[in-house]
Amino acid sequence: MKKVDLLPFQDYDHIIISESGGKDSMACLFYLLDLGIEPQKIEMWHQSVDGGHDDLIEFMDWPVTESYIEAVGQHFGINTSFQWREGGIYNELMRKDSLTGDVYYCDNGKLVKLPTRNGKRSTRHKWPAMSPDLRVRWCSPYVKIDVFRRVLNNHPRFKDKKVLVVTGERREESPNRAKYFETEIHACNSKKRLVHAWRPVIDWSEQRIWDEYEKRRFLPHPAYLLGWNRTSCFGCIFSTADLWAMMREIAPERFNKLVEKEKELNHTIDTNRLTLEQKANLGAIERLPKDRRLSKWVKLALSRNFRKDDLIMENWELPAGALLGANGGPV
Repeated sequence: MKKVDLLPFQDYDHIIISESGGKDSMACLFYLLDLGIEPQKIEMWHQSVDGGHDDLIEFMDWPVTESYIEAVGQHFGINTSFQWREGGIYNELMRKDSLTGDVYYCDNGKLVKLPTRNGKRSTRHKWPAMSPDLRVRWCSPYVKIDVFRRVLNNHPRFKDKKVLVVTGERREESPNRAKYFETEIHACNSKKRLVHAWRPVIDWSEQRIWDEYEKRRFLPHPAYLLGWNRTSCFGCIFSTADLWAMMREIAPERFNKLVEKEKELNHTIDTNRLTLEQKANLGAIERLPKDRRLSKWVKLALSRNFRKDDLIMENWELPAGALLGANGGPV
């Protein structure tokens, strides 16, 4: 993409944060508010990787993520939107001689369908590859990136508008992300709309990210409280042996669902090396809290009912998953 100078913020009709609920996209939100951008001008978009509404298949994601993001939106008075591919990552994984699923989004309480009409009928039946190449690491493009773009490209309220898309990549995370531009023309830019991309925290350290939480006494996504160093899918393909061991400890049903799917497909998440069981056996669970907080945070992380009243901590503490580096993260 081509580097670009951003417009004054007031000149954009819409400012959209691609919000995962993780620390970096949350830091983007904190920063935009600190810059004085009005909450009414900001939107948070989240791509639900397990699908949504009637086609939700609890498979890869943290159950709490969507309600956590909704609570954040309620707390700051920011509109929150969800988009997803039909059947989520599960249906894409199990796709057989068919097109990829349709895309859905909600608009003022109305469910809108964007049918998939192009592409080739094909069979997947293989986990995404642990690779920076999005052609083989298909989870990111098929259930996140493409879903976001299709909604932005097809939603009528963005026609002839100026849009700023904000994302939370940081150079510190990986050599690949170190090469990203801070600002550039977004892939959705066209004659129908002007779309710029901005990565406002790209040069921030992780310590600065957590400083933003501390000064607000803001409760991070429960995954961090349990010792995860990033908030992506609960069953992220990049998870380390420790994270798989921790998942098996706190959510054995979810872990076993992935184990059984590996056996059914005869293909492992770890690019056909170790099985999940073998990998978890190599891991440790020391990062999990040792006191009564463990049951509290597990209950919260596996719930779909997060309350906005719980977002501000009486006594803020650095979560167990903080400052552990990018190990087990994106490449």
